[in-house]
Amino acid sequence: MSHPWSVVAVTALLAIGGLPTDVLAQTSPRTNLVVTVVDPSGAVLPEASVTVVGVEDDTKATAPRAAKTTSSGAVTFSGLAPGRYSIHAEFPGFEPGTVPDVRVARGDNKQTIVLRIENVAESVTVARDSRSAGADRAANAFGLTVNQEQIAALSDDPTVMASQIDDVAGPGAIIRVDGFEGQQLPPKAQIKSMHVTRDQFAAETEQPGSTFVDVITQPGIGPIRGTGNLSFRDASMSAKSPFTSTKGPEQNVGYGFNVGGAVIKQKSNFSLAVNGQSQYITPNLTVATPDGARFDVLGQRQRFENVNINGLWDYALTRDQTFRFGYSQNNGRRHNQGIGAYDLPERAFTSDNNAYTFRALEAGPLGRRVFINSRMTMTWRDFGNSSEVEAPTIVVQDAFTSGGAQQSGRVHGRNMTAASDVDYIRGRHSWRAGVQLYADWYRANLNNNYLGTYFFSSLETFEAGTPLLYTRSVGDPGLDFFHARLGAYVQDDFRPWKGLTLSPGIRYSYQTRVDDLSAFEPRMGVTWAPTKSGKTTLRASGGVFHGWLDPGIWWQTVRFDGEHQRELIITNPPYPNPGSADAAPLANIYRLGHFLLNKNVRYSAGVDQKFSPRVGVNVLYNYYHQDQLPRGLNANPPVDGVRPDPNSANVISTVTDAEIIRHELFANFNVNFAAAPPAAKQATFNWRRLALNGGYSFIRAHRNAIGPFDVPPSGTLATEWGNGPADNPYRVNLALTSSQIANVAIALSGNTSAGNVYTELTGLDDNQDGLLNDRPPGVGIWTLRGTQVWNLNGRVTYNIPIAGGSARPAPAQRYKASLFVSVNNMTNHANLTGFSGVMTSPFFRRATAVQNPRKVDVGMNVSF
Repeated sequence: MSHPWSVVAVTALLAIGGLPTDVLAQTSPRTNLVVTVVDPSGAVLPEASVTVVGVEDDTKATAPRAAKTTSSGAVTFSGLAPGRYSIHAEFPGFEPGTVPDVRVARGDNKQTIVLRIENVAESVTVARDSRSAGADRAANAFGLTVNQEQIAALSDDPTVMASQIDDVAGPGAIIRVDGFEGQQLPPKAQIKSMHVTRDQFAAETEQPGSTFVDVITQPGIGPIRGTGNLSFRDASMSAKSPFTSTKGPEQNVGYGFNVGGAVIKQKSNFSLAVNGQSQYITPNLTVATPDGARFDVLGQRQRFENVNINGLWDYALTRDQTFRFGYSQNNGRRHNQGIGAYDLPERAFTSDNNAYTFRALEAGPLGRRVFINSRMTMTWRDFGNSSEVEAPTIVVQDAFTSGGAQQSGRVHGRNMTAASDVDYIRGRHSWRAGVQLYADWYRANLNNNYLGTYFFSSLETFEAGTPLLYTRSVGDPGLDFFHARLGAYVQDDFRPWKGLTLSPGIRYSYQTRVDDLSAFEPRMGVTWAPTKSGKTTLRASGGVFHGWLDPGIWWQTVRFDGEHQRELIITNPPYPNPGSADAAPLANIYRLGHFLLNKNVRYSAGVDQKFSPRVGVNVLYNYYHQDQLPRGLNANPPVDGVRPDPNSANVISTVTDAEIIRHELFANFNVNFAAAPPAAKQATFNWRRLALNGGYSFIRAHRNAIGPFDVPPSGTLATEWGNGPADNPYRVNLALTSSQIANVAIALSGNTSAGNVYTELTGLDDNQDGLLNDRPPGVGIWTLRGTQVWNLNGRVTYNIPIAGGSARPAPAQRYKASLFVSVNNMTNHANLTGFSGVMTSPFFRRATAVQNPRKVDVGMNVSF
């Protein structure tokens, strides 16, 4: 039996349904808006975020409404006032979509938004709930998203910007620009997003490093807009070194502009940025001569000029396929390099560096299940050096160096990278296969030490005129060579059930000039979201990575093969005239020995916990065992002062039997209180506009070789074990950004860490092999450590109120301006550096400089 109220309700609905439209309008003044979100193929996107904001006086009174689409891909907004609205939709892996002006009438209104797959998508993303998102291998877990306020606080100087990124990500992080490694950083105006990622274990990942910084660029969109910036610093705005009584002249002027926008509406966009820098500094000299120790400010200025051009252009080939073209150019020249610290003024040389890069990317879906992303770069490089004084060199180890720099010649190179990924989704599987090709062409005649160098162990032996060693390079340094490397991989993200992703994969690496065909690299990862909310993510992974033969190793072995060039060597030579080259025929010879691709076995485990959308922490542990690392092996060492082959000096082959064992622990947290709706006007003070992130890292690195031509003084690797250069028992960093005060943005960052490691050397040729790398008995490499380092940096930006004075002006506002003050090392803490490990040096285990005396930059930015 039906309830009486049910009968009444049904009757009323039928009656309403039969009323004329004009009568219904009189009794129902408010409306419903149904928004459906789909992908380019027409498939609906559940869990897409949709925001509706009024754009006229009658509808602005309605607070912005936000909700997620249901399993049908639709979401209904009820109780809206009739009028005009803006609708914005987002879904992971797709470009946001906006319908800026929709007229909503009384009754039911329907609107469909099509989201295009991101131009630079790393993977194809399927619809998923919170738990599935938490188990996504490619999700932003175990890392850090650099917010727009932090990006805005970065320096306009690319060198300083790279240092700031290191402060956030940690030293040694690998920067990728639009998926490419080794690219120059783009100007801030072209950076769309920046993300620090740890625990890269997928087969597509080439490097065994644990930290990557992915910088994604984007040309301007919408109406053509531009920005300009100018910064300035001089000596009055910098602190002096505590090692000197005065400071010399200094100046740094930076400038830049960016213009971009739509060329063809919804079809093509562009941006062009030009940034430059002109600066000079006065280096400090720290020497000990027979007249005593000196800490002076040199009278010579080191000048640096640099111009950087970046261009981006997007073109929609079809509705779903997008082509992106990029061009970058960097031209720099440095004068009076190589002076300061232990080097006297006559050591000056000039260097210039020019690079021209073209980038192309084409990406988009092929049907519903396939996505392809192909990209290529080509870089032309030209760089070289020239000495100010042509003269032999005298080195008194870690006391002073005099004479000419002996730098000449140029390098002309081309570097190509080509890569393509194909993604395919089927059921619970998400496959990716790809190939990466790298090729390098070099033509060079760089030359050094062509006039000879004397080495003295101490000031006493210099005064006595008894050098330890004399070396000189003779012959033709000209060289042409080509080498290439290839990586191919396939991987799968398999979801056996909701909340769990298994990621098996395999990669194969190959390089020319290396007789190693066994570089298969199996990888396996497990990503698990154990809770329904998806706020907890557990990850474990393991795999094999391979490193490459560096072009510099091949270059050295060909240059000094005894035919192109010879490195003459005389122990206990006469001084100041070592005699003719004919009277001293012995020479060092370098060879490429049995070389295998460096092998790195790596395991990791971690947890990422999101306490709320604004607060999260993650902890990650990594273990590395790298072997097949390059080091030097001397085939002709002296035994009791006699070499097996008396007609040669050292015959050093680069072989791959060295090792590194490394443990890493990273802990990071993110707190972001920003929650104001995008259309809301900021009050004078809003405590929510605050973001804080930070981290702690521990790295224990243990290794038994320094480099590809470094020979163990004892002849065995067993005596070499010591710290790795990255070894650091603690490193803590904090970053805070605040826009709580209207028109003011504040960014503070601080970091502290243990000092860097360095090696203790006797300063003598104890084993008489002509190589000055001898250490005390029982002492390994990198066993000494400098003092603690810490920095506090800040930037304050004041947005000049224009057109109403809002710090966050409406999108229609075109003209904006801001002033900023940026301070590096605000407390002027003396972070000591320049420690000497040479036991015969008067500065043994003493600091001789500071890393970064306080520097203050002021400047302005304008937008138009």
